Amino acid sequence: TVEEATQSLIPLIGAKGMDWMYANCSVTAQRGALDWHQKFYDASLPVFKDLYESVKNGSETKRALDKNSQPDYRESLEIELAEIRGSEIWRAGETVRSLRPENNKK
Repeated sequence: TVEEATQSLIPLIGAKGMDWMYANCSVTAQRGALDWHQKFYDASLPVFKDLYESVKNGSETKRALDKNSQPDYRESLEIELAEIRGSEIWRAGETVRSLRPENNKK
């Protein structure tokens, strides 16, 4: 889950490296990573190619500058963010974060 990734996995990867993580996680996690990595790579490669091309050809920068130059940018941005904020996965994340021990100190 995202919660597991941000709260435990990413700090461990940062401290010990991905090779350590592969060697020391559960067999289920090892098999999932090893058995599914090619499918995830193949599925995400076209997205990353499009992203890199948009950076290389300047369209990503142009869009950011054009959007940011609009007088109603903040209002338009808030509409876009509200849509994301209202999605099921974002609401679930908000609930999970509220259950963290550091957020329940009384």
